[in-house]
Parts: sequence; structure tokens; C-alpha cells
Amino acid sequence: MTIAHNENHSALPRATGRGAVRPRVKLLALIVSLTVAPFAANNLRAESGSGVDTSLGNALNPAGTASAKEKDPDGLGVQEFSRSPTGFMVTRPNLPPLFTKNDYGWLQSGSIEFGGLNVNGDSREAKFREYKDLRNGGFINNFNALLENGENAYFAEALGGSVGRYDQYYGLNFGRYNDWKVKSFYNEIGHVFTSSYRSLWNGVGTDNLTLNGLRPGGTTNPATTDINIGNAALATPNSTLSISRKRGGVRADMKFRENWNVYASFTSETRQGARPFGLVSGAGGGTGGVETAESIDYRTIDLLAGLQYSDTLNSFNFTLASSIFRNGVGTLTIENPLFITPPAGATATNGIALFPRAVFDLYPNNNFYNIKGEYARALPSFYRGNFTALVSASSSKQNDALIPSTPYAGAVVNGVAGGSWDSVSSLSKQTAGAKIDSTLADFSLSLKPASGLDLKGKLRYYETRNGLEYLACNPLTGQWGRLINDGSGSAIVNTVAYLAPGVRCNIAATAALGVVPSGGNLDIRSIAYDHKQLNYTLSADYRIGKASVSASYEREELDRSHRERTDTNEDRIKLGYVNRGLENGTLRISLENDRRRGSTYVPDPYGDFYSVALGPLPTATGTATNSWIRTNDLHRKYDLADRDQNILNARFNYMLAPSLDLGTSLQAKDIKYPESQYGRNDRQRLDSASVDLNWQPSAAFGLYGNYSYQTGKMHQAGLQPNACVIGTTYNFLSDGSVQSIALSPAQIAAGLSIVGTRSVLASSFQSVCGAVSPTSPLYPTSRTWDISHRDKNHFVSVGGNYNFTKARLDVNYTFSKAATAIKYGYNAAALGLTPAQVALIGDGFPDLTFRKSTLESNLVIPFSNKLSLRLLYRFEIGRTRDWHYDGVAQNPTPNTNQATFLDGGPQDYKARAVGVFLTLAL
Repeated sequence: MTIAHNENHSALPRATGRGAVRPRVKLLALIVSLTVAPFAANNLRAESGSGVDTSLGNALNPAGTASAKEKDPDGLGVQEFSRSPTGFMVTRPNLPPLFTKNDYGWLQSGSIEFGGLNVNGDSREAKFREYKDLRNGGFINNFNALLENGENAYFAEALGGSVGRYDQYYGLNFGRYNDWKVKSFYNEIGHVFTSSYRSLWNGVGTDNLTLNGLRPGGTTNPATTDINIGNAALATPNSTLSISRKRGGVRADMKFRENWNVYASFTSETRQGARPFGLVSGAGGGTGGVETAESIDYRTIDLLAGLQYSDTLNSFNFTLASSIFRNGVGTLTIENPLFITPPAGATATNGIALFPRAVFDLYPNNNFYNIKGEYARALPSFYRGNFTALVSASSSKQNDALIPSTPYAGAVVNGVAGGSWDSVSSLSKQTAGAKIDSTLADFSLSLKPASGLDLKGKLRYYETRNGLEYLACNPLTGQWGRLINDGSGSAIVNTVAYLAPGVRCNIAATAALGVVPSGGNLDIRSIAYDHKQLNYTLSADYRIGKASVSASYEREELDRSHRERTDTNEDRIKLGYVNRGLENGTLRISLENDRRRGSTYVPDPYGDFYSVALGPLPTATGTATNSWIRTNDLHRKYDLADRDQNILNARFNYMLAPSLDLGTSLQAKDIKYPESQYGRNDRQRLDSASVDLNWQPSAAFGLYGNYSYQTGKMHQAGLQPNACVIGTTYNFLSDGSVQSIALSPAQIAAGLSIVGTRSVLASSFQSVCGAVSPTSPLYPTSRTWDISHRDKNHFVSVGGNYNFTKARLDVNYTFSKAATAIKYGYNAAALGLTPAQVALIGDGFPDLTFRKSTLESNLVIPFSNKLSLRLLYRFEIGRTRDWHYDGVAQNPTPNTNQATFLDGGPQDYKARAVGVFLTLAL
């Protein structure tokens, strides 16, 4: 890793005079330097985020240290079975560690746990290894140490776990209480995506994937190539696609004077490996595509610096943050096993008829910057009020070097040569020049004007500004559109604007030629999505004894650029009731009603960004105009559509006995889209309920149980377009089908009749074909289809612990089950489907299901205060049913269009781990 530095030393302020740099500042600089140095030397990097990880742990050590800890019989020193304001028993803390005093007067405590695991069963399957590293062998499972000096308040603590494994973690904190501190960490975690991937390439994980045995560009013809790919896949053993995340960071905080605090942090992360990826060649959706692998080599560094101030009335926080992302595989080259011929209108003068490789421009290097100021003021003389304010400004930038449309020289597109499509000179700009700026301002005021009454007002403003501008135009020829899939497909307006080089890629100048584009829906310009959001909220809470009622009103106003609605507004009203005075119980209920409306909905506001902007509308008889009508007039996008939403939340906690708690909760969410006939429509439901029991009769014994259930329903509707040709008269038949010819004798014999006709004229094709109606040539209602999703989720968790004096046992069991049913409906006759096709399609997909059970038990046998033995048993069962992967293992190329499926998907597994560990107190 290169460390940037400033060579212009004369531009830096110099300290003058003795003691110009305070000793404490020197100390802070030394601490930061010493702590950052190990991470920089190891070339660690990180993803976006502020500060350092707040907790460390893994599957075997979820709290950073071993489970099965002994509970403290003295608890928190309060009355036994005491309860929090929610009505639940206060959780008994773990027994604190034993401290000893060393020869230097420091209090010290710590422990180390080491041993080994024996893992068997289907332990190599992806779902078992997804985020953990359980494998055979010995290792240090966890360790911790704490040093404190009561005389001068210095402290140091360290912890770690799974030493040398892929889910290892370490933390080191030291400092002086209420003065300064340094917190540092390092952890690793793996993410296994699949363990049933058949790789046809060498070099997975690098920037160049080369075929292993297959000929790039296919062999002879698509049918032969399809057979060759299938045979190669079946002969390839399964492999794993995974990434490894390594993350490290440090933060230093220091107080100076009485009320001031300064802090800085550095966080760094790498992600390396590979994950499933899709390669598609050809136009019109490609030839079926191939499941390949995307190489991952991400590096991110986050920097944060801040200044804080607080006194009895005021508090202030000022921060500067930066996140720097770098992609080590900016461009990925993959040899293409598919047989692809050039698309219509595109040829290669050098004789290249196939496309032997594909080039992907992956996530670009980018930088993020943020400056934020926060202020809070107590107003004790003004209705005991509090005022808070936050102002923030951010900027995200990337200027990635763009790549040519194709790596193949000599491409002739729509009969026009000399476009240099294999060089960046064919692009309207050579670098992205992308930038998004955002601004946030948030203000709130809370008051207590009377006893038991709280009032609060809040105002929030957020704005984004998108600075991206790109024209899909070749300045060498004036051709609009783009070659896609490395030139194996094209989306080009086949009219060349013979203009001067300086105005060839000018939309207005091209449109002034008066030439009708060959299509109306080709992308010619990037869309800069901007928006402004304003929220203001008023809320009140009134307490009457042990009960309280609350009410709030929030208004959200969104102003959008280049969307179907320029603005939307949503009103949210929420009522709440809390009663802590019920006998042995606490009740909480809230009801929320949301209503979203907005300006006039324009189904297609994007004409300026598509090829329809390059010339007049078509008028010639026989012209198919489907591409000039991008969507029907009744389609609504769910984030912009009118929406009515009701949410009910309820929670009841009850003390069945002094040592036994019962908790129940319920949420019901109902969403309606009253004006949406196509898109997400009808009603969307999301309901959940849970019940939990907690029995803690003593510090030596406890049991718990929980059951949660959630169900969801969502409905969508769409309309399959038909045709819209100028000068054509369409007949609408009694079975819902549409045709432009007269009834055939067979149709008459079948009892079909014409129930309506519609002619398409050049002067009115947009209004005639774009509007949904029973007699719309393009969008007849008979071609409507609908789809519904129903989800059901169950989760069960039970467990307990018991202290036998000679040994401690804890057992935990979890079970989860998720199922998704997808059903659909359609008019088979209107869509022209045969009985055989209908029988094959049916009315839905097989259910998607996932089940997982995990049992873990720990038996701790203490030999003394210094030494104990822990026996671990963990058993997992996972089962997945996903129709996407049905038959893939047996036939990777199931049809003749070269569609290649190389990932067998998640596999069922049954695995167990047995561990023996010794814990030594230090």
C-alpha cells in the first residue's frame, strides 16, 4: 500500500519556540502512529463506515469469549427478580472475572481457551460454511486479558479468538479512564457463496479467465458448441466460490482541557476471492448466458476525525470523514465459450465472425467525503426544552477510464465503416466524470410545557444532486446508440447524422435533420436522478400515572427530477398507548396510518433520454411503433404510486410468576395501491407474531423459549404487449386474442367471432396504442397477467442452563423454516399459447423452501478457579428446495441455445462438530 505524503513541506505550518507542540499532542500522535503501523504494513483495507467495529466475535464465540459462563448469584446488587420499565426481569450478569495484583501494583485478570474440533458430515457444503470456519484441528478458541491501575487510572485490555482460522478476530484497547484511550481491532470472515460450482476457466480470482479445454468462440455451430460445453461441465468437479474479508482499524480519543474531546480513526479492509457472475452474449437478451465467476479484489480505507465539546447546557460535535474505494480488478476479461455470429447490421472486415472473449468494466475506483456538524442545547428556562441541530454535506466522485464498446477492430455497424468501435475515440467522453453531492439539515425542539406532557417538533431536509452526463454517440460517425456485449449485440439507430464533427453528437442538431430514427427506445443519454426531501414532524406524549398516550403527525414531501411524478407527499399519523400499571403486566400499542399522493403521473417522462428525441415520429404505413411506446398508461411504479398503509404494533409483557416472564408481540401491516392497475397492485400484507417465555428461578438454573411467525403477501400485474403497426386494422376476437387478418374457417368453426376493430393511424398511434383498453392494438386488457408471492416464516428457539456445582451445562436449539409460493394467472388464448405450452407452464412455480436446525450444547467442568474443561457439541441440518437449480447437476446445458448453468445451488447438509477445550485463568 502506498502512503501518500506532502512533499511541499514549506506549505506546512511549523512549530516555533520551546514547547510549541504540547506533550499530550505528541502522545496522541505517537499512539496513532504505533497503532496504525501494523495494519498499514500488512496491507489491510476496509469498506465504508465510521470508527471501528463495536463488537468482536464469531460463531463459536458470539460475545467475543466462550459461552457457558457462570451467572453472578449477586446479580446487579438490586432486589432479586427486579424488572426494567418494559416489565421484563433484569438479566443476571455473568460472574465477573477474578482479579489479582501483580508486583507492579496493577490489577490483572484474563483467560485463554484452547483445544480442538472434530467435524464430520457434510461440512464442506456452502450453507454450513457460509460465515464461519468450523474444521478439524487444534487452535486457540479465545483469549482475553485486562490490566488496570487504580492509582493513575491506566488500563489495557485484549481479546481474540479462532487464532489462525478464517474467522479469527483480535482487539486491543488501552488508555487512561476519563482521559484518553485507543481502540484497535482486526478480524476476518469468509463468505462461501457456493460449493457446487463447475468452473470452465483457469484464473478465477484474477483479471483474466481462460477456458480450460474449450475453444474460445465456440466450435462449428451453436448445436455443436452446446454439446461441447455440456460435456466439459459434466467432466468438471465441483469447486467453491467464496470471498475473504479482512478488516482492521484503530481509533484514538483524547480529552483536553475540561470540556473538549478530539478523536480520529482509521479503518481498512480487503475483500478477495470470487462470486457467481453472469455472462451474456448476443442481442435481444443474448443466447442464454453462462454462469461464470466475478473476481473480487476490493480495497477500502475509511478515515474519520472529529472534535467534541460539552458542558451543562451545550454539546457540539464536528466530524470529517472520507472513504476511498479501489478495485484491483477494474476490468475482467473472460474467454467466451459460446458460438455467436455478428448481429444484423454489424460485420467485421478482418474476417472475425465469432466473439472469443468478453470484457467487463467492473466497479470503479471512487471517493466519498463528508463534513458534519451537530449541536445540542438545553433550554431549562424555556419549558425545560432541548434543541438539536445537524448539518451535513457529502460528495461521492469517480472518474473511471471508460472502455471501448468492443475489443474487435474493423467493426462495420449498419453499413458504416470507420467508427473505431474498438477504441475510446468512439466514445463521447473517455472518463466517467461521475459525481453525486448530498446535503442534510436536521433540526428538532422538545419541550415540557406541563407536568407529564412532552412536545417535540422536527424538521429534516435532504437533497441529492447527480452530476453524471454521458451521450451514447460515436463522434467519428455520428451514430447514436451502443454496441452491447462486446459487439455481439447492438442497439444503434441506423441513421447517421452527417454533421460536422463538432455537432455530430448534439441531440438538437441531429433532430433538426428531420430523419425518423429506426427505433424510439434506445438509450442515448444518462439519466441524472436528483431529489429533494422535506420531512416535518410534530409529536406529543402525555403521561397519566403509569399510563401514557402519544400522537404524532409527519409530512414527507419529495421533489424528484426525471421521474414519472415530479413530486409526492405522504402524511403519517401515529397513535400510541402504554400502560405500565396493569397487574403484573405492561401493554404497548401503536397504530399508524400513512397516505401517499402526488402530482400527475406521466407513464413515460424519459423521451429526452431515448432515441425518440433524435427525430420526428414515424408516419410511414407498415412501421412497427412498439419501441416508441415504452410502457402502458396504467402502469405505476410502487415507490411513486398512490399508497395507503396501516400498521398495528402491540406488545404485552406479563409476569406469570416472580421468576417467569411471558412476552407476546404482534405486528400487522396492510398496504394498498388504490390507483395501480399494473405494477405492484391490490393489497400487500405483512403480519408477524411472537411469544417468548423466560424462567430464571436462580443464578444456577434458567430456561427460555421463543416462537415467531411471519407471513407476507404481494401481488403484481403486467400486460404483455401485442403489436402496433401504422396503417393496420386489428380485429379483437371473442377469446381475447388479437389479429390483423380475417377469421379463418377453423376459427369460425370453433365459434370465435370479432367483437371489435381498431385502426392505427400515423396521427394517433401513440394515444391509440399506449392506452390500455379492451380494443388497444398494443395493450389489450385480455393480455393481462398477474403474479402473487406468499411467504411464510417460522422460527423456534429454546434453551437453558444449569449449574450442577461440579459442572455447568447450557443447551440451545434453533429451528427456522421459510417458504415462498409463487402463483400466476394469464389468458392462454390471448397470448396464443398451445395446450401443450399451457400444460408445461401451469399456474405457478414449485415452492421455494429453506429449513435449518442448529443444536449446540456446552458442558463446563471446573477443576479449580484456574482451570476448567469445556465439551462442545454442535449439530446442524440444512435443507433447501429451489427450482432455479433443478436438473442443473444432471444437465448443465438443458436446451440448444447454449444456456449454461454451472452452479448447482445450495445443497442439503448434515454436519456435526465435537470440541474439547481447556480454559486457563491467567
